[in-house]
Amino acid sequence: MDIIKSILKLNWKAVGKADQKRIDSQMPTPGIRQITDLPYIHDGEKGHLLDIYYPEGTTEKLPVILDIHGGGWMYGYKEINKYYCLRLASKGFLVASINYRLVDDVLFPDQVRDVFAALLWLSENLSDYPADLDNVFLTGDSAGGHLACVTAAVSLNKHFQDDFNVSPASFPFNAVGVVSPAVDLGSNPMLKVMKKVLLGKSGQNAVFEKYLHIGRIADSSLPPFFIITSSGDFIRQQSYVLRDTLNKSGVRNTLSDHTETLNGKKLQHVFSVTDPYSGPGEKAVCELTAFFKSQIRIKA
Repeated sequence: MDIIKSILKLNWKAVGKADQKRIDSQMPTPGIRQITDLPYIHDGEKGHLLDIYYPEGTTEKLPVILDIHGGGWMYGYKEINKYYCLRLASKGFLVASINYRLVDDVLFPDQVRDVFAALLWLSENLSDYPADLDNVFLTGDSAGGHLACVTAAVSLNKHFQDDFNVSPASFPFNAVGVVSPAVDLGSNPMLKVMKKVLLGKSGQNAVFEKYLHIGRIADSSLPPFFIITSSGDFIRQQSYVLRDTLNKSGVRNTLSDHTETLNGKKLQHVFSVTDPYSGPGEKAVCELTAFFKSQIRIKA
């Protein structure tokens, strides 16, 4: 196990360098108000901070998107998704982008508890911002996509809430959008090695093993889903697993599989998150936000 963790850490170190190079080469979307590093738990933990973004000059309440960043459950903070979140906000949303503590400082169940702590903070504090809490959406990419799926399921199931010892937010999610999600760690060899890393020693946290398999927690109560993947996504099949699971559960969903190329190359894993400005990335952002807008509840 220690060898696996060491290999994974080396991988994420390389990804971190590539992410920093990417971020340094991009320019943020202008015209967006940024409130950063708000603690949703006051313990000094970097993993317990969140950012809020919305268009400057906003005079009315906006629908809300909660974004959970990816990074294989082991890497990254909200900053790697910042430009993506700014792009989402530019489409007429208030976006809350959250940190959570990383494996192996904590385990997967603690990450879910962090997400619900952030939801509690948002429930209690978003009234200070131009946020329409009658229209809240959830999104995540890669491992963040998995956390988004789990969050949606736990929010609607008292037994699941008891497993994690969490309470649901005061607002429901109108819909969920996921980009290149990792949703079934048993059906992909690369993801399968993560199971013990996420749950700890054999037998420890065994109650949470089912949450690593979307088919074991999905049911018809879930809100509509929008799923984005691409031909160069190394876990592309996971998006189809999610689609098939949702179809079997009777949950409305749309799968957008991008087969176009950019500069002669296939679009890679979480392409719309890492490059929301390119033609394909902007198209995917527009698809997702249009889907969310189609699920807005109009007050009588």
